Amino acid sequence: MRKSALLTALLALMPVAAMAQAQTAPSAGTTWPTQQIRLIVPYSAGGTTDFLGRLAADYIGKHTGQNVIVENRTGAGGNIGADIVAKSAPDGLTLAMITDGVMTTNPYLYRAMPFDSAKDLVVAAIVGEAPQVIVVSKDVPAKTLQEFVALSKAKPASINYASAGIGSSNQLSALQLERIAGIKMVHVPYRGAAPAVADLASGQVQMISVGVAPVISLVQAGQLRLLAATTKKRMPLLPDLPTAAESGAPGYESTTWFGIIAPAATPAPIIERINGLMRDMVADPDTKKRFDDNYLIAWNLTPPEISKLVADQAAMWEKIIKDAGIKLD
Repeated sequence: MRKSALLTALLALMPVAAMAQAQTAPSAGTTWPTQQIRLIVPYSAGGTTDFLGRLAADYIGKHTGQNVIVENRTGAGGNIGADIVAKSAPDGLTLAMITDGVMTTNPYLYRAMPFDSAKDLVVAAIVGEAPQVIVVSKDVPAKTLQEFVALSKAKPASINYASAGIGSSNQLSALQLERIAGIKMVHVPYRGAAPAVADLASGQVQMISVGVAPVISLVQAGQLRLLAATTKKRMPLLPDLPTAAESGAPGYESTTWFGIIAPAATPAPIIERINGLMRDMVADPDTKKRFDDNYLIAWNLTPPEISKLVADQAAMWEKIIKDAGIKLD
């Protein structure tokens, strides 16, 4: 009878003990990371994405106590590196710093994708953007975006615009301008932004939509001219440069954002932990200075805000790319 009474008492206490254990068990977010993290950068070393990837790796390492290894895996517009993440275990230990194209344009640009960005990946954090500016050669008579549009309309297909290649953000931005302003230009693709900007400075081509960093020294030297920023608001570091909307092209916005992706099945607490770390990083004064030095603008979005942004931009670029008939192998 004593044994029976003791067993009954123990059984009665089991639900209470289990509940207490559940209440005190740490969430995935508080325990992450449990070991070394692999951060893929799907682009070449030395570029903006690589710079931000290494900045993020350093910050995560310092604030979690775990080592973060940065690995450059280039090719296919970021798809090769992103595919590694898509096929990794959803434990937050394999991540990638990407540009927005992986999630919003590549699915429509490439004939065959090795993964489904909407189903296989999630953007855990967006750290910032590199706003694009409309830049022309000093020999182009237009001093404003309105004058440039008028010039293009007066002589259709007489303006050659440069890009870093077919399907690049430079080309897609120019296509968006053509659609919004009702103009027609001629696309001249290059193998990268550097040779495109060099030919723009020499007058071989007339226009490019590109980030500030590759052109600012040539602008300051008088070889290139800024017409407008493709941002919603004026850029803090270029306050005198009007936006495209202020310059007669409402709705024309084009920017490259940079974010960290993880496998889609990664637990929400880990995603929130990564998101919180990156939001803390961009609020750090030292990070702000480094962003300013590279003409980058910090972002501070929550996971739900990121999900909406990615979906909205993907829908926009899908239409633009399909209308242009662009397809990459």
